[in-house]
Amino acid sequence: MSPSTGTILVGYDGSAAADSALQWAARTASLEGRKVRALMAVSDSSSSPASRGVDPAHEMRARVDAVLAAAGVSGAAEWHSGHVVPILLREAIGASMLVVGSQGHGWAAETVRGSVSQHLARHAPCPVVVIRAATRPKAARIVVGVDGSAESREALEFACHRASLTQESVVALHAWKPGRVAMDGRGQLPSKLGRRSQAAEAALAGYVAGLQLAHPDVALETDRMALPAALALTQASAAASLVVTGSRGRGVFSGLLLGSVSHHLLHRAHCPVAVVR
Repeated sequence: MSPSTGTILVGYDGSAAADSALQWAARTASLEGRKVRALMAVSDSSSSPASRGVDPAHEMRARVDAVLAAAGVSGAAEWHSGHVVPILLREAIGASMLVVGSQGHGWAAETVRGSVSQHLARHAPCPVVVIRAATRPKAARIVVGVDGSAESREALEFACHRASLTQESVVALHAWKPGRVAMDGRGQLPSKLGRRSQAAEAALAGYVAGLQLAHPDVALETDRMALPAALALTQASAAASLVVTGSRGRGVFSGLLLGSVSHHLLHRAHCPVAVVR
């Protein structure tokens, strides 16, 4: 059995962003009754604490211990030698989620600016949460991008499970394309636009059907936005505590990881971002 089975994994480098990720993970572990593993990495063995006769990780370990103790959860900080992405992907096997900060120093500085977060979101065997500063720290709703795909249903389940623990509401957001819109001869919007809106509303109702029965304790709302998916989710994230997407989708959400949408969210979302598979 993997040592990560059922635990929450955190990529940790001692930066302020990594501290935020650790604190978020510790709060979540407290809610879910899980352990936390905080992984610290150096690029090669020559840079390890033992090789220099000092232990620069001591302070970071102490900070990890303090955060976990304050949250009342068990866990530990671990020092690993090697490149961060393979380490995190390997150790994420069996983990309940992988949490990283949005920026930092050392390897974590590339979490959003470079390829690390994109690579983890594509390949991690568990949900990946990238902690971005929330525009509204006291927001109490979780926004989920839905398109009817199996992945977006998993994202909805993830959001509803978390909301049942945090007592937040869940907003299922469906972005749809209005197409080219031009006034008719009477200066009115074309009737086909109304039909598209109604179709989007019907599709959204189908996407969330049954969720309220499965999660009766969660306040579930629905919303539609006639905007590109990246813009819709980014706008909605401004009033959210977390924005959740599936690892892949269809229609307007099909590019969440492979195209510009995930890239946009990881750079522009106004709250933490969770990518679920």
